[in-house]
Amino acid sequence: MQRRTIMKVKIFGIRGSMSVSSPENVVYGGNTTCLQISSSCIPSGVALAVDAGTGLLPLSMGAVKAGLKKLVVLMTHWHHDHTQGITMAPHTFMGDEVVLYGPEDHGIGPKEVMEQLMKEPFFPVNYKKVKNRFTCKPMDNIGTEVIIIHPKHGIHKIQISEYHKAVSEGEKGRVCNGRCLLSECLVVLMYRTTHPEQTISYRFIEMPTQKTFVFLTDHECTAAFPTDLVNHVKNADVLIVDGQYSKVRYDSATAGFGHATPEYCAQLAHKCNVKTFGITHHDPFATDSDVEMRLEEAKAELVKLGSSIKAESIFACACYQEVEV
Repeated sequence: MQRRTIMKVKIFGIRGSMSVSSPENVVYGGNTTCLQISSSCIPSGVALAVDAGTGLLPLSMGAVKAGLKKLVVLMTHWHHDHTQGITMAPHTFMGDEVVLYGPEDHGIGPKEVMEQLMKEPFFPVNYKKVKNRFTCKPMDNIGTEVIIIHPKHGIHKIQISEYHKAVSEGEKGRVCNGRCLLSECLVVLMYRTTHPEQTISYRFIEMPTQKTFVFLTDHECTAAFPTDLVNHVKNADVLIVDGQYSKVRYDSATAGFGHATPEYCAQLAHKCNVKTFGITHHDPFATDSDVEMRLEEAKAELVKLGSSIKAESIFACACYQEVEV
């Protein structure tokens, strides 16, 4: 029997818009968005990543060294700060396979994005030279599909109706044409965020342990909390959420850009009964002290709300930080 371990998230990139490097952001780092999910539900030899910002370079290098030669990347969307690492990741040139899941938007999905990213004169290696390494999995109608990850039977997309049917069947519930017991899987549910272009938030449920992690980046403040959003986030053990702008800056200049405030993050976490949450997608102009101010703003909002979430359960995401779910 496979040993059950609790899901972990290692954060390799936390910056929004573009990567940065200066003496004023050494604490939290400057890589753009990228996470690695670890779970005993993931097949042997597979590295599971979310987004391909510049943080994908160290993630991919470490995975190759650890013998994880297959890289699976769940893309939230295709803005440059979330794709900058894929062209230089070691798996692109020396791994066994890169499987790229992502939204299809304006007729453009993973394959079309890679063809544009790796194209002269913008990049010296044409995608045609490495496309045999890639398997591209476009997703449309976000919220109608579920990604199922099984330690022996691999990674599959299924319809959400099949997932709900298996849930209703309890411990005997099976998915993927009966091959996979749902209770043995890492389940990935999706929600479309409020952001320019189609953007996906991912909810990971490790079925053997019932641990839940939600990654909600590039999401605008909303006037209220839609039922679908609350259901997507509720009772998460860990939520990592976009809190890029102070409320003053958001109200005066950046409303509509597709990002949120620490106050909004705190309100959402409180509303959804989240156990702990981290703020991410730090502004490229934000210094370490600025990021710490965003963290204090979130804590102050929780006090204002009378929330049961403890101050020590909130954090500002930093590059190379590991979080146990």
